[in-house]
Amino acid sequence: MGIEEWGLAVAVVSAVVAVLHFGRDVRPRMFRRMRPSPAPTRHPPDPAETYDVFISYAEVDHELAELLASRLQAEGLRVFLARWIGPGLVENLEKEGALLTSANGLLLFSGATMNDSGIRDEYAALLQRVHSGGRRFIPVLVEDVQLPPFARIRRPVDLRDPDTAQFDERLAALVRAVRPRGDTS
Repeated sequence: MGIEEWGLAVAVVSAVVAVLHFGRDVRPRMFRRMRPSPAPTRHPPDPAETYDVFISYAEVDHELAELLASRLQAEGLRVFLARWIGPGLVENLEKEGALLTSANGLLLFSGATMNDSGIRDEYAALLQRVHSGGRRFIPVLVEDVQLPPFARIRRPVDLRDPDTAQFDERLAALVRAVRPRGDTS
């Protein structure tokens, strides 16, 4: 082997050593940087971003839902209603955030309620919140319907006829049930 061949062999060996050394030093750092960062931790909700009441309803019942929401707001309660989500916001994300920060969940039951898959999801989430966070779930009858089993075991509020004196009495009872403790508004 001549000097030129030795020089070429040394250059090849040096290149292989450099590649191996580079791979050993840099690759772990490269892969560490490429790992996804952990999801941000949720901070406790700002009290200004919490709700006293989350109202779930089928779209066909939106007028009754808005009437109820307006009456609850008039009583000083903070109410979440999907129809009030502002432009440019993602409806499902807003609903999810409101569900997480609402002290009470109301579900308006009509003939259309349990035929809506989105409402069934909200129903399940409302029930889950009762068991995991001590929140209250209140079924609200707006039509004469049979309640599903897990709603049936709770005392519903009957708001089927908004043009009667009983409506106001029942609404007052609902307000007392969802008003934050210690709030005497």
